[in-house]
Amino acid sequence: MASAQLTLIDGAASGGGAEKPRDLSFELQQMSARQIWFLLRRHMKLVGSIVIACVAVVLIVQLQLPNRYEATATVQVELNDSTGSNQADATRNQQRVANEARMYRSQALAEQVVRDLNLNRNPAFTHGVSMTVQQAAAQLAKTTRVVSSTDSDFIDITVQSRKAELAARIANRFVDSLRKMRSQRRQTWRDGLSVALDKETARLAHDVELAERAVADFRRQHLMPMGAGSAEDYQQMNRIAVEAASTAAMSSAMQAQAAGVSRAASMRTVAGATSPALDNLQKQYDDLIRQRSEISVQMGANHPQMQALSAQIAQVSKALVQERAAVVATQQTKNDTDAGRERALALAEASAASARAGQLQSKLNAITGAAFRNNANLVDLSILDRRAEVARQAYLTTAQRAQTVQSELQTTGVNSTMVSAAAVPLQPVAPAPKKMALAAFVGSSVLAFLIVLGIEMFDNRLRSGDQLRRLFGLRTLAMLPKLEESIGATIEENPVTTQPQSLFTEVARNLASEIEELPHQGTSQRVLVTSPLPGDGKSSVALTLAAAAASMGRRAIVVDLDLRRPGPSILRSIQDGAGTPDLIDVLTHAGESRKLIPQPERHVEHDAAEGAAPTALMPVVLSTREQIRNPAAVVQGWQIGRLLDELRERFDLVVINAPAILAVRDARTLSSLADSTLMVVRWGHTTVEQLRASLQMVNNQVVGAVFNQVDYEDHARRGYGDAVQFYMGSAAYYSDAFPARQSWADRVRHAFTRKAA
Repeated sequence: MASAQLTLIDGAASGGGAEKPRDLSFELQQMSARQIWFLLRRHMKLVGSIVIACVAVVLIVQLQLPNRYEATATVQVELNDSTGSNQADATRNQQRVANEARMYRSQALAEQVVRDLNLNRNPAFTHGVSMTVQQAAAQLAKTTRVVSSTDSDFIDITVQSRKAELAARIANRFVDSLRKMRSQRRQTWRDGLSVALDKETARLAHDVELAERAVADFRRQHLMPMGAGSAEDYQQMNRIAVEAASTAAMSSAMQAQAAGVSRAASMRTVAGATSPALDNLQKQYDDLIRQRSEISVQMGANHPQMQALSAQIAQVSKALVQERAAVVATQQTKNDTDAGRERALALAEASAASARAGQLQSKLNAITGAAFRNNANLVDLSILDRRAEVARQAYLTTAQRAQTVQSELQTTGVNSTMVSAAAVPLQPVAPAPKKMALAAFVGSSVLAFLIVLGIEMFDNRLRSGDQLRRLFGLRTLAMLPKLEESIGATIEENPVTTQPQSLFTEVARNLASEIEELPHQGTSQRVLVTSPLPGDGKSSVALTLAAAAASMGRRAIVVDLDLRRPGPSILRSIQDGAGTPDLIDVLTHAGESRKLIPQPERHVEHDAAEGAAPTALMPVVLSTREQIRNPAAVVQGWQIGRLLDELRERFDLVVINAPAILAVRDARTLSSLADSTLMVVRWGHTTVEQLRASLQMVNNQVVGAVFNQVDYEDHARRGYGDAVQFYMGSAAYYSDAFPARQSWADRVRHAFTRKAA
């Protein structure tokens, strides 16, 4: 027969038809509001203790504290740049306000306030304890709170003290103390900086003087005036060369001009020469010619007037010729004189130009020689010039920086102004018992919830069927209630037999029905019952399962193969009291096993009130009366297999009580002889790790689990949402004396008086 299989996959177990396997390690599920309420209710005593203790401690401390007064002064930050006005951007201003707030929080300012107000010697501040200035400043820093808004230039300075007047006085003193401290530091810094700048300026001025003096001495030694050896020398040489060339050309031109003056004098005409007498004779001559022409038409050529006019014309013409000859001679003489003079002037100018050209050439040669000599000294002169220029620039920069710093020290900076002085407080701000008690209540409630949540997170004990399904894919077949008394030393004392209408019996019968529906070979069924560790109650579960099956008409037997366990057990006690052959007798007398194995008996219960109850079969227990010496040989021998085969023919249900899985290997060996393996889990005791290791030991051939010793009342309070949570609603169906429903007040009182689960 194929048994239901469970396979570990990445630390998870799954069975046929089970949902997707999940991690076996503990995980905190998402909890609803109702689950959180059940969680808190389970730990109500712990939660209440934490809350009450915290609130009580806070109240005691608050009631013992002295009154403290709080005074607040408001200051405004003034931001000035070098011009005395605020021209910085918003980000820069905010940074400056933050820096000012840090100044108010500084230890140095606290020490200044202590010195100004002499707080280290004020009993109202020191509370009678001797303090140094530093110690008093540290105490002041603890009692002072400085707050600056993000988008504001206001800063609030809040001071706490046991004396209202002292708190206000200290808060109002911060601005003056900061101004005083800043003034002292600024004056010290200003003096030191001014002295340093003055020394540096004087040193640089001396360096400039030495550098310029070195340049002047070098020029004087090498006859290099300003500009010598530079481009100005070449410009001057070019000018002289041009002027010398021009003068030489002028000299040649004047000589050529002097040579041409003589030739020009002979080429001058005298045709145009005249004089006033010559002009007068020519006019007379013209007038006589015109008169003769006028009268020649009227009088004829022989007329006396004509002849007189002709004689005058001849006379005037003769005088005109003579006068012209004299004028021409005079003009020729003048021309010769002018030509001589011009030639003499041209020769003089040519001689002067020639002399000038010589002088310019001589000067050019001298300058050219000096320029070539200066080129050799130009490198040294450039080095000296650069040194002088560097010294000069350093001096000018330092002098300008000194002036700028002096100006900025007077105007630039961040200052604070008191805009709202601290008033003397009338009401103390501390202690505040109500407020602190409320805060303690809220804080302790949160703390208690976190502690409870931490307890639940680290609690890996198994308590619900949902845990088995979610973590292992394992089916929960039953949850047997916890019994106040033992299960009984005989089969007749088993609760299934003595209390047929009890909740325990009903759960046991449900378990027997679930087992009967499991797949098995033929009409007989073999079930192995085991548990992770000894003490989980597997023997009681095996006996209860057999008793429930017998009460339902099935022939059932419990074979106790937990032979390694020392000391007495319930099955050994039943075997010892029955007086029938034990397991060792049956195994050693193989041929007589059929005679030695007890037969199921019928039991009839008589009740005076109810009368006779229907007959029911009683389960058979086959165990040892005492511990054997070599249990491993018995468990692993072939006799066990033969015995179980014989029992299959005579009983409908064979319950095998195997040893604890984590204790010995026997359960793994015996699991192959059973149709199904049943795992007993002790409620609130067996852990996730124990069950995981147990499933691995039996190759996960487990069809389901049974929770044993379940505290139904505690389980219901936990609110797992299963059928056990609502068992109180079915109390009328059972003969058990269930606790009555309690009111909220009773539940709270019970939570603080009952024993912890």
